[in-house]
Amino acid sequence: MKILILPLLLTAVLAGCQRDDCTAGVFVLSGTDFGDVPAASVAAMPGRLPPGKLPAGLQPSADGHYPGTKAYCSALAARSDYRDALKGGHLQAGKPWYVYRLDARWPQDVYPYREADWRLKAPARLLKKEETHGSGN
Repeated sequence: MKILILPLLLTAVLAGCQRDDCTAGVFVLSGTDFGDVPAASVAAMPGRLPPGKLPAGLQPSADGHYPGTKAYCSALAARSDYRDALKGGHLQAGKPWYVYRLDARWPQDVYPYREADWRLKAPARLLKKEETHGSGN
């Protein structure tokens, strides 16, 4: 019975991110520790980028564009996507990972890249480290 409830809960969380009433903020998963993100920090998560404008380390989509950092409408939704982030190579198993709140608004600063896959339209600054997961498990 527990096995059936978890996928339903995850589906409900991700479906909630598709509505315009997601007001908790915009969140991202990261394998990089940006510290406590001081107010003077200029660290930002990248948004959509055209071919030829990609910095080293960003993986372009099939058409050469970078679709933007994957965005979530809650810390819970971000945390729930941990396994997919591992499969996609965005996080490394056994390494620490973090959930950050961004200086962005839902839905104004995000767009649906694919079904249940929201991305940043433009770069967004980190505001706050919401969660730390020390072991990566």
